[in-house]
Amino acid sequence: MLRFLAVILNSGGGVVRDDTSNEIQVKELGEFESKELAIDNACASLKCEHITKGIIVRGNNTGGYMVCDTQEFAEL
Repeated sequence: MLRFLAVILNSGGGVVRDDTSNEIQVKELGEFESKELAIDNACASLKCEHITKGIIVRGNNTGGYMVCDTQEFAEL
């Protein structure tokens, strides 16, 4: 099982960082056996739609999330 996170994206697709610490803002998704299960869970809990390769978006161009495991996150 891998631990997955949802990196917060702005409406332009850029990664959102904390104003004070400059750290990437994320939401914890939990542990899943596959990325597909993590994406499905994230879509349901965050009310988003999966568009491609782990990118999920909210409606009306209001941003979205990039679903990644902790190893992928470390590469950011």
